[in-house]
Amino acid sequence: MPKILNDLDLLARLVAIDSTSAITNLPIAEFLCEYLERQGVRIDRNLSEKKDKVNLVVRMGPEIGKDRRGLVLSAHMDTVPAGRGWTSEPFSLTDRGDRLFGRGTADMKGFLALAVNAFARTDPDGLDAPLALLLTYDEELGLLGAKRFAETWPETDPLPKNTVVGEPTSLQVVRMHKGHTQLRVTVHGVNAHSGYPHRGVNAIEPAGQVINALSGLRRELEKEPPVQKEYYPETPFVTLNLGTITGGIAVNVVPDRCTVELGLRTLPGVESAPYVERVRKTVEEAIQESR
Repeated sequence: MPKILNDLDLLARLVAIDSTSAITNLPIAEFLCEYLERQGVRIDRNLSEKKDKVNLVVRMGPEIGKDRRGLVLSAHMDTVPAGRGWTSEPFSLTDRGDRLFGRGTADMKGFLALAVNAFARTDPDGLDAPLALLLTYDEELGLLGAKRFAETWPETDPLPKNTVVGEPTSLQVVRMHKGHTQLRVTVHGVNAHSGYPHRGVNAIEPAGQVINALSGLRRELEKEPPVQKEYYPETPFVTLNLGTITGGIAVNVVPDRCTVELGLRTLPGVESAPYVERVRKTVEEAIQESR
């Protein structure tokens, strides 16, 4: 078991390891495994499909019960690229009195260092419920590590249900937030020259009716305040946003495809599946009416 560093020294070690999402995170993961390994600690590696990235699940304390008591401290190990404009070395922690500078100090190696040290300083024999670390890869690329964990971690090996996620959130505590479900609607047509449009089927025209129908659904949702609405006084409803529209290749070609991307944000405690089904039904009815 290695010596436990103070929080700043551990943060400096973590910042010094380049764990940019574009490269493997195995070096920082192996450092953390070596740092945390000791009697009474169980470390599991949840590898990516290509085995070049890894999530870590580190646990101590008693076996988890049916009530799933205990606590999970969760952080991601990756960072975005350092980019330009630094006045100090991004992979070297720089202390400027009231602030610490380095790639990932806030997002989120600062919390990672605190969580890891809180775990390392805990006596497993003194716990009456499990304590776990869930450390993921590629959060910055779209929660890829968390997705891999959710899809591959066995249901027969559950973690505690209470979780603290150390994402910075402007350094303010957030106890809940809206969900986000991304959907893509693709309308298909038949390609043709615009001089002979009767030979084709324009995909953009019915897509326009789909957009109008989805706008109507958005207005319906705004009149349906669900649970937890009191926490979101500005938007006390499930929001639907039409985000992007892509279709056609040239003005002299009848487009054979049009894609609309949209997002649903449900309030805490609200399942997204019924709303996804409403979107599906709305789209199908709009397409039927366009024929």
